[in-house]
Amino acid sequence: MKTSFSKKQLGLAVTCAVALSFASGAAQSQVSASARDGERDLWQDNSRTMIWKNPFGLCWQSAFGPPPSAECNPAPVAQYVAPAPAPAPYVAPAPAPVQYVAPAPAPYVAPAPLPVKKDRN
Repeated sequence: MKTSFSKKQLGLAVTCAVALSFASGAAQSQVSASARDGERDLWQDNSRTMIWKNPFGLCWQSAFGPPPSAECNPAPVAQYVAPAPAPAPYVAPAPAPVQYVAPAPAPYVAPAPLPVKKDRN
């Protein structure tokens, strides 16, 4: 039995084959997208705790995400500063011995004479 296709039938067959390949590709991508939902949830959960850094070691953060972790935003730590050593008490040197010299006596100043009293009689 010999079958022959006309040009019209051949064109219709090719068109159907192309349409079915597109439909099967779309159906296959829907299946794989639903299979990737578990991966997407893992990505979202993992991105909340993941620390994003650039090649220089600086942390990146999103304005919409949780606050940065302690590694990227460490709490300030006070540095230990050793107390200054107590200064040694001041000890004054012993005074040098000085020979006592008595001061010169003050010159004598005679009191001014009293005025003579005049008799009123």
